[in-house]
Amino acid sequence: MDTKSSEESSIETEPMETSTGVDTSLLGKRKLEETDDQGDSGEEEVDGDEEEGSDFYWEKDSFDGREYHPSDDSEYSDEDLQEKARYYNRTVIETKGFFESSDKLPLYTWSGIAVASHRDLETKMYGGITGREFVGNMACECVEKHNRRNNKNVKFEHVLRANFDPGAKTKYYITFAARESDSPDAPLVEYQAKVVWSAGITYPIFCRPAPPPPPIQG
Repeated sequence: MDTKSSEESSIETEPMETSTGVDTSLLGKRKLEETDDQGDSGEEEVDGDEEEGSDFYWEKDSFDGREYHPSDDSEYSDEDLQEKARYYNRTVIETKGFFESSDKLPLYTWSGIAVASHRDLETKMYGGITGREFVGNMACECVEKHNRRNNKNVKFEHVLRANFDPGAKTKYYITFAARESDSPDAPLVEYQAKVVWSAGITYPIFCRPAPPPPPIQG
């Protein structure tokens, strides 16, 4: 698989402030919102009683094979909202949930995946850790499983940004910087981790190098 590598200076080290307008909580709270979602339901079957270390869901991306169809979009009387909802639905599928904040996104979403804001990531949660540390710990679990299952030596460095789909089984889409060896001179590589978090338990779904970004569309 191709990887996207660069020196540390070329990887964004701080997440962009969210433009989705959602009163986000990394544990699942959400404001009243206004557009339909392109949510990801593929890991809803993850069970709190699932055997620890099970590989049943490992490296299964529920977005694989999904395509965006404009005919699936809801109709809105507001033309600007319609365009932003269309952009959101297409972007969610094309990036498989790992999209970045943009003023092209709707201010609110009815449900589905939201961007974690800088405030979300820097605010302290239960246990005294920040949101950034919370998602970083989950990314580390994905890295550890990826290394163990694939005989790799990926080293987590820091969180770049995160998205999440809140609910009883909250899904996280974490983009982070990593090195692929123990050498401090190894280039930073952008990686993606997806996890399901439920009742205080983290279920790693996958860890992989970030693919090239999709072509920019209007």
